[in-house]
Amino acid sequence: MAQLKRTKEPEISIIIPAHNEAAYIEKTLQSLNQQTLKDFETIVVANGCTDGTEDVVKKIYMKTPGQLRLFSLPEANVSRARNYGAKKANGQLLLFLDADTLLEKDALEKMQRHFRGQHAIATTFVRPDKSLVKYRLAMALKNAYHQLGLYHGCSGALLCRKKDFERVGGYDEIIVVKEHRRLILQLKKYGKFTCLPTTVTTSMRRFEKWGLWKAIRFWIAQGVKEYVGDLQKSRYETIR
Repeated sequence: MAQLKRTKEPEISIIIPAHNEAAYIEKTLQSLNQQTLKDFETIVVANGCTDGTEDVVKKIYMKTPGQLRLFSLPEANVSRARNYGAKKANGQLLLFLDADTLLEKDALEKMQRHFRGQHAIATTFVRPDKSLVKYRLAMALKNAYHQLGLYHGCSGALLCRKKDFERVGGYDEIIVVKEHRRLILQLKKYGKFTCLPTTVTTSMRRFEKWGLWKAIRFWIAQGVKEYVGDLQKSRYETIR
């Protein structure tokens, strides 16, 4: 894919793993095109796609040459895709963004302003893309435990420094459920976790497919597996 040359390296590299995300990734990339901060690059790593995800990304690329790069891996593995994107990244900061998650227009500007020296890892607040009360309550709970420090997890966007990411060896590619949690715990050796003052909007498709109670039971089970060190056997049911 052709690219324009840059006069300097971007400060932020946004890494988006995408497995069969043709229905969602266009809106995600559009939210990046609208950012008030322009000093960033976007790296999409398509992994195991069979639905035209790459064609959607190429269409967006025609409108933003030089800022967007697309790579393809043959097998679906979200942790491997993120690591691959990080290796290709030029920015000092890495933002791992889910392909079904939208940023506010000033999100990158706020991340740059509020991610300070004492911080090693950060997420954001989150809102659902559906307005049902049960989804709003579920996301409000997630926001509360991130903000209060009761649990350090991911909203769909996770920010860290590339040098720290490399120091811990990136994501464990064997783990594809709660993979963010493992990375967060490793990065906390080098600084604090924080919840940045911006809100992402993320898809409720898993809640819609499973129902809220099945989703809650699933995450409780994953918490138990994390406690006993058994996450390597966990897998998501594909929701597309």
